[in-house]
Amino acid sequence: MDENIEEAGIRVLTEGELISAVVDKHRRFLEENKKEFEELDSKLSQAEEDAKNAKNSRIQMEERKEVLKEKRQLFYYQAETFLEKEAFPKLDHVTGSKLKEELKKLKSQITSEEEQKLKDSFMENLREVVQAAGLEENILLQTEARMEEARNSNLELKEIVQSEKQLTEDNENKNKEISKSKSQHKWLSARVKNHQEALKYWEKLKA
Repeated sequence: MDENIEEAGIRVLTEGELISAVVDKHRRFLEENKKEFEELDSKLSQAEEDAKNAKNSRIQMEERKEVLKEKRQLFYYQAETFLEKEAFPKLDHVTGSKLKEELKKLKSQITSEEEQKLKDSFMENLREVVQAAGLEENILLQTEARMEEARNSNLELKEIVQSEKQLTEDNENKNKEISKSKSQHKWLSARVKNHQEALKYWEKLKA
């Protein structure tokens, strides 16, 4: 058989050459897998850091939402207290009760769009009442300022809710990506280890 191989012009590799070829193969695969592993490791670390930051952002958003809810109620309370002192006592019972009922609706949990409509309606009615009763214009200015601050709090609250929704969607996608990357990361780690062990074994034989 050896004679047939020689006649065909095929050179039989020596044992040393075969071992060298195997060593080169494992070294090449090891370098390729290590490079891929390091790139994925960096990508995975960044993804996990992003997920951690997103979690912190959600916590901060929740805290900010609570602050804004309290802030909104505080401004309405200030407006109501101011009117109770400066305006309502000088109005007839029916008119005062009507304004109080409108104010009660404003204080409830409503959308920023609905709040704007109710606020505009309330201020228009209050303006008519104040002018008819000959009260100071300052009542309108003070009330308007507090209600505008309350509405701004509700607007910011709306923005946070929208941001939370987007953050949740992004986080779900990132979690899927992290899960997939971890599986690939584990597989590559095993591949690197296998090639390292194989390379060590064959290099001993080569020596």
